Amino acid sequence: MHPGFNPYQPESRPPGDTPLRLWIAGRTKRLRGILLRLPVFCFLLARFALPLFAAEIPGKSDAPIHLKADHLQYFKEKEIYVTQGAVVIEQERMRLEADAARLNGKTGKLTAMGNIHYFDGENTIDAERLTLDINTKLGVLYEGRLFMKESNYYIQGKEIIRDALDHYRLKTGAFTACDCQENPAWRIRAVNLDLTIDEYLFAKHARFYVKEVPVFYFPYFFYPANRERRTGLLTPNIGMSSRYGFRYNQRFFLALADNKDATISVDHRGKKGNGLGLQYRYVLSKKGRGEINVDFFKDKENNVDRWEVRMHHNQQFTTRVQGKLDIKYVNEASNLRQLSDRTVERAKQNIESNLSLTYQGDHTYAYFLARYTQDLTQNNNSATPQRLPEIGFSVIEYRLGQTPLYLNVDTTAVNFWSEGGLNLQRVDIYPKLSLPLRLSRHATLTPWAGFRETWYRHGDKSQGPQGEEAVSRKTLPLGVTLEGNGTLNWGKTTQRISSAIMYEKIDVSDGDNLIQIDELDALHDRENLTISLMQRFLKLNDKGQIEEKASLRFTETYHLNKIPKVSNTTRRFSDLRTEFHFRPWTTLALEVDTFYNLEEGRLNTINSDLSVTPVSYFNFKVGHRSSRAGAVPQKGDLFNPYYLGDLENIAPKVEFFSGEATVNTPWGIRYTNKIRFDLDAGEKVEVDHIVHYQAQCWGIGFSYIEFYDRDEFSFFITLKGLGSFSPQQ
Repeated sequence: MHPGFNPYQPESRPPGDTPLRLWIAGRTKRLRGILLRLPVFCFLLARFALPLFAAEIPGKSDAPIHLKADHLQYFKEKEIYVTQGAVVIEQERMRLEADAARLNGKTGKLTAMGNIHYFDGENTIDAERLTLDINTKLGVLYEGRLFMKESNYYIQGKEIIRDALDHYRLKTGAFTACDCQENPAWRIRAVNLDLTIDEYLFAKHARFYVKEVPVFYFPYFFYPANRERRTGLLTPNIGMSSRYGFRYNQRFFLALADNKDATISVDHRGKKGNGLGLQYRYVLSKKGRGEINVDFFKDKENNVDRWEVRMHHNQQFTTRVQGKLDIKYVNEASNLRQLSDRTVERAKQNIESNLSLTYQGDHTYAYFLARYTQDLTQNNNSATPQRLPEIGFSVIEYRLGQTPLYLNVDTTAVNFWSEGGLNLQRVDIYPKLSLPLRLSRHATLTPWAGFRETWYRHGDKSQGPQGEEAVSRKTLPLGVTLEGNGTLNWGKTTQRISSAIMYEKIDVSDGDNLIQIDELDALHDRENLTISLMQRFLKLNDKGQIEEKASLRFTETYHLNKIPKVSNTTRRFSDLRTEFHFRPWTTLALEVDTFYNLEEGRLNTINSDLSVTPVSYFNFKVGHRSSRAGAVPQKGDLFNPYYLGDLENIAPKVEFFSGEATVNTPWGIRYTNKIRFDLDAGEKVEVDHIVHYQAQCWGIGFSYIEFYDRDEFSFFITLKGLGSFSPQQ
């Protein structure tokens, strides 16, 4: 028994009232029979087990209240229930366990003491004493501890007042997201804590503790402790640059409505300058959503105002019609090279803005496209051709009635425009007929022929034959494809062999003096034979799924006439292309793509990627890109995706290496190293060193990145439930 509390002391006890009267409320004859035998059962239970009593009490709501205890007394006139020993009170999702309790059935007031465990849905409360309105579930906890399962928050206080179903006020309380309540890795203590579930945690005179050591003091502490979006400050990004100094990025989140939000950011980069950013996200419906980003940066180093606009919107009009808008625009071609910390972005040659509308039918496809391209290698974008707009329509593998003929049609119309004066319209139509002939179970022969005509019209009479009078170019393509396939079984492994021999003859007329904008304008006479041979090795895994363990493809093109696109050459054979994929186990993956010059006996190009995960705590990836200076191998064209030829443009030598290794220790420490190295120039492009320690509810890490022009140092701290400080990446 606890001092000052006597569950057997009623407010007024009617004469002759005994615990047996609790059971008189029974309604059936069977229950009355049980009640008549109750003294015998009580005598036996008192000798061999703890007595257990139970009652069902009509609550103010429709849901009844169930009471169980070792000892229970009921005082009928005032509807008072007094219990002691293994007390359990249940109503719908609510469950209360205590050593002793007293419930007023009229008012719903519940008082409980001793080892209190209170469950309300997924939240759990432990306390030494409790007063609660059983109908509203509001009350006060003394020496209480609250656990919110979904967000993994632990809150404790000398006095916890629940004045609304989603609101708690704590006096002399503490907050943590660590599992260990007695000695957590970190916690926040405060004189007053105010918590609104799925809203905010607000504290006055808050102190941040690591173990039992106070580290920070906050006069006011405000945090959006919620699962949903709420307005508030987000965790900042902090870093240090060897070239520019201290870096700090702070974001402020605005929850405008359920279907839209915004984020305002302030970006400080030391001597480099300062910037502002705005991100706006919206959802118009289940079929329409998008995002707008506007960033401004005052570049003090170069005395330039830099700004960038990015927008993306998706709209699904019907199951067949879809629209997309992608905008990427920078006011200075050097913006990404100057401001981005990502190597992939700094190396971009151009960016595109696209507006598209597409229709996908059973055998048809149509589109509308408006495209604006920015050449990031030039300060002046006036010479870059823009497609404003382009429309296209295709018929795909449409069978002509009951005949064995299949029809394909590709039609495009595009207006090319540039700030420098380009004004060119082009219309292209290409119908093609094919006749698949099944020679045997494993072989198919498909002859095909088409007619392609392209019209050009230049809006400027000064362009001579390409002036306002339209000129046309006719192309007569035809060919035949022989395909074969076979299957061999090697136990649980299946080998699939497929081969193809493709003959093509392309006759192009009147195309020498056209403006060369894309691959359609670059079509030329050719007659060639392309051979492709591929092997795949497939195996069923333990889950019954098919996995490709290895594949090997050889592709070679033989030119039956000279190659007009490569000057001063009589070479007939293209480079032999070899594509190899090898994944014998889930821990190893290798991909190799090579171009081998058969006449000179040397590799012109080799690209390889290797990924190894020998054990769960270690993995590494290695990539290599190597190309000799000279003509770039062509991989496919408008008529044949397997065609191999050479282009006129000469590319410089490329020798590039990339690597990444990650080690995860059993003690929560992870080390990651990334490297990008230009082997030809003999200099590093980027080297990353990242060390991170992660405990159950907190983490800390360091990042050191070496760029070709500067070094960046960052640190980051993660606190489960409170967010993180992360490196400026």
